[in-house]
Amino acid sequence: MNNTIRMQFSDSPAPLGQYLRAAFARGSGRQEMPAVQAVLSGVQPAVNKVAAYARVCGFDPAATTLPLTYPHILAFPLHMELMLRKDFPLPLMGLVHIRNRITCLRPLPLTERLDIRCWLGEQRVTEAGREFDIHTEVSRGGEVCWLEVSTNLCRQKRSSSQRRSSEQQRFACQESWSLAGNLGRRYAWVSGDSNPIHLWPLTARLFGFRRHIAHGMWSKARIAAALSGQLNSTRCCLEVEFRRPLFLPARAVLHYGADKDGYRFEMRSADGDQLHLRGSLMPVQ
Repeated sequence: MNNTIRMQFSDSPAPLGQYLRAAFARGSGRQEMPAVQAVLSGVQPAVNKVAAYARVCGFDPAATTLPLTYPHILAFPLHMELMLRKDFPLPLMGLVHIRNRITCLRPLPLTERLDIRCWLGEQRVTEAGREFDIHTEVSRGGEVCWLEVSTNLCRQKRSSSQRRSSEQQRFACQESWSLAGNLGRRYAWVSGDSNPIHLWPLTARLFGFRRHIAHGMWSKARIAAALSGQLNSTRCCLEVEFRRPLFLPARAVLHYGADKDGYRFEMRSADGDQLHLRGSLMPVQ
């Protein structure tokens, strides 16, 4: 890691400027990921912004600790900076978020100042294209408190294999949610993720979608809000695999059940035919 480039930020980069730059970012075409990390120290989450995020995602807006998924919001501008570098090999606008794993080692009080470090990690060539990981580490006073691995895919060829099975598993519990047509814009406002595929039908069609789609990280946050209170541990790992876009407006159903380790879940369309995501929420020992 001695040759790793360190990008140090004194403040969080502005999302609007990042998306304007992303529209012209074509990727370097190189094979290897650059050895680079982005660091933001002494971050103080804004209480009003955290509360607004909590309301959109279903968390308690009066809680004194950060929602389980909120550090992703603090780190996301750093993710963008890593991918906006001229030596980053892939075009940003074609990337698809396919997996996300969050590990919380202790709750993060609203009053704490946090240090965030993000870096580009492993990449793999798959039947669908190139996928790569972005790692995030959130610490306080040198103590690592929260970790994330966010996996993205750049589609480069059509898979010759059959579509993965989306056969519905049997779960004991379910919740039905109504997702309004403006959900993508509301989440973009509180998260800073203003990717046009989430905002309006017209802007989504520019990128090949028939309508705008819900943010994957909204879905993950909504599930965290629904299930994390039922888990008898504040140390946990929440892992999600994103499968199909969730077009807005929509009705979605969370199917879940407890096992000896924690909870497993799926989010499906109201008729059960479309699997949007599946994952698990497990305690960390």
